[in-house]
Amino acid sequence: MLKEIFILITLFIIYSFIGWIIESTYKSVLQKKIVNSGFLAGPFCPIYGFGALIMYLSLKDVSNNILVLFSYGIVVLSVFEYVVGLFLEIVFKTKYWDYSKKKFNIQGRVCLQNSIYWGILGVVFMRLIHPGVESIIRVIPQKYLVIAIGVGGAYILTDTISTVVKLIKINIKLKDLEKIGEEIREKIESIKVKTEHNIERIHTINKINKYGRLRNLVKAKRKILSLQELHEKQVNTERRLYRKLKRYRKAFPTMHSERLSNFLNNYKKS
Repeated sequence: MLKEIFILITLFIIYSFIGWIIESTYKSVLQKKIVNSGFLAGPFCPIYGFGALIMYLSLKDVSNNILVLFSYGIVVLSVFEYVVGLFLEIVFKTKYWDYSKKKFNIQGRVCLQNSIYWGILGVVFMRLIHPGVESIIRVIPQKYLVIAIGVGGAYILTDTISTVVKLIKINIKLKDLEKIGEEIREKIESIKVKTEHNIERIHTINKINKYGRLRNLVKAKRKILSLQELHEKQVNTERRLYRKLKRYRKAFPTMHSERLSNFLNNYKKS
């Protein structure tokens, strides 16, 4: 029983890695450049690991029936993809993939084309890939499986925590940029109003106190310097944020959220 659990965990790690290879290769070919695909920074896509385990545990007794494998792959893996996509949207307020432009999609989270791919992958996985992988794993001594699980599991867990922290920071930075932008707009409006007011005073007052005018100029200079500092902070924050987003934009070309779209549009204009 214990070895079966170790085997399942090992399968999860292996298929997470194989899934990363498949998806990264596919996206690299489409984009004509090397793409590190997946939610994590490292070479693992846990969605494929979980999907493979679901397929294996559900279909190991009907692996000879190709029609069942294909149909099950379409339905179950599409539902799984939908749930994962919805979960990421709720937690990180960002849509990491969007099939809205494809025909027969459900809220952009799944589409018929990808569902058919899932069905084909289900057949290939259960008939060609899994039998060979499982036969190799079952002859490996348990102590080596434990070592592999320890190393692979620790890496995936560390990568997951690191990725989640980065995404949280990205959302915080996006909020900070909104606040900085609002402060800049308020200061510009304040300077504009006061400048117009002073011009009116100059036209209506024949004699202007020299000291009062100097004091007003000092105040105006301070506001302008404060505005420059805010602008520099905005530019530096945008640069750091854009660098962090580059990897995720390559991995998920259709990812978007309201904050993210506003930032990218404004950044491109600047």
